[in-house]
Amino acid sequence: MKKVGPHIILIPLLLTIPIVSSPDFDGSLSVFRVSPFQREFIRFILIIIFFYLNLLIFLPKFYSKKKYFTFIICIVISFIIMVFLPYYCTSQNIEEIQQPSMMPELQMLPPHGNRPSPPMDGRQSFESFGHRNDGSYYQMIFSSLLPFLFSFLSSLFIYRNNEKKELERSKAKAELLNLKYQLQPHFLFNILNSIYSLALLKSDDAPNGILKLSNVMRYVVQESSKDFVEFTQEINYLKDYISLQLMRTDSSLDFSYTEMVETKDLHIAPFILVNFIENAFKYGFNAAENSKISVNVIVQEGILHFSVFNNIVNHTITDEASLKVGLKNTIEHLHQVYPEKHTLIIRNNVITYEVDLKINLI
Repeated sequence: MKKVGPHIILIPLLLTIPIVSSPDFDGSLSVFRVSPFQREFIRFILIIIFFYLNLLIFLPKFYSKKKYFTFIICIVISFIIMVFLPYYCTSQNIEEIQQPSMMPELQMLPPHGNRPSPPMDGRQSFESFGHRNDGSYYQMIFSSLLPFLFSFLSSLFIYRNNEKKELERSKAKAELLNLKYQLQPHFLFNILNSIYSLALLKSDDAPNGILKLSNVMRYVVQESSKDFVEFTQEINYLKDYISLQLMRTDSSLDFSYTEMVETKDLHIAPFILVNFIENAFKYGFNAAENSKISVNVIVQEGILHFSVFNNIVNHTITDEASLKVGLKNTIEHLHQVYPEKHTLIIRNNVITYEVDLKINLI
């Protein structure tokens, strides 16, 4: 159990249940001198002990590893202890259980000197003894059976539920890692294409482009293995990526970038925003037409409002399938990292394309 605190608080609270529910409880500790209460209180403690033994040892060590024989032996021994220990730890043992039924007979008998000796053969004596002991054992077993089953089934349910959640977390982590490895080469190839375009044009911006590419590659190499990065780092990465894309555009592109960040002490999953910007430049820039792209990054009270808008002016995308895969992976990434903590609205009316994303970064 990773969180011990709640159990430290819960166990004393559970131990108060048999005290306050006892008919012998009068508000004082005198109830602990009553044998029936002592027996029930010990049984209640054993229920709690068995619950944790089963949850932490028997189920993971034996049941999950298919050591069923050892598991059954442990369960049976635990039940036997729960049946007999409460009686032998108190003043009321098995003989005392039988005593109340015998007391009226003893009180009605004459003194020893005048007591008639009833005829009884060995068979009758054995049957009488066996009958009384069977009754006491049945009482002991049935008084422990239901609490024992409740403890066993509840610990089994919690164990299976935790096991299921652990498998889901492992699966989600593996899928997320797979998504990262799919996304990173995709981004790098597009950035290299931008630098290649600058080199062909012999642009003076090529050295600055190489520097931006160096920053982007360093960020990808250093931060790709992290689940979360500082929000300012991710924004700087986006700015470098945008600068690289702008180097291959001309005056036909109307581009705007707005940034309003109230709190900078925030973290975000890396590479979760850049695919939307990549798509905007792929579909929203065409040197033969008037193009428009706008990117807005607003953070208020820990809520990121990220929006990207572009005209759809490029209908001949050579790597359209790759872009669709990148968008699909990004959406899956959002569901993996921010379940129920984000909203994503995509509006595509063939003429314009708009992304409206909100993420709770707190």
